[in-house]
Amino acid sequence: MAYEHKEGKGTIFPNDFKTSENQPDYRGKAKWQGQNIEISLWKGETQAGDEKFSVSISEPHQKTGEGSFNRPDTTPKPPQRKFTPDDDRDSEIPFYPCPQ
Repeated sequence: MAYEHKEGKGTIFPNDFKTSENQPDYRGKAKWQGQNIEISLWKGETQAGDEKFSVSISEPHQKTGEGSFNRPDTTPKPPQRKFTPDDDRDSEIPFYPCPQ
């Protein structure tokens, strides 16, 4: 069972999967007005050189594939043969009636 935050509470952790500057430095989850939300946080600096934090709040992402977030399933699929009513590939298999 996953941890359930109390109303108005949340947790945020360093984003160990960050690969570009546009991605948040920290990510987390919280509960606000009965809804689960995601929190993204970027560390920055003001023009005066003071430390600042920018925050984004959104609805949680839904997984669409195993182990991925909103990524289409790109697993290669085997080619599918289309059969027609005229397909007689079974005509070479002998048919023996069942004994009664």
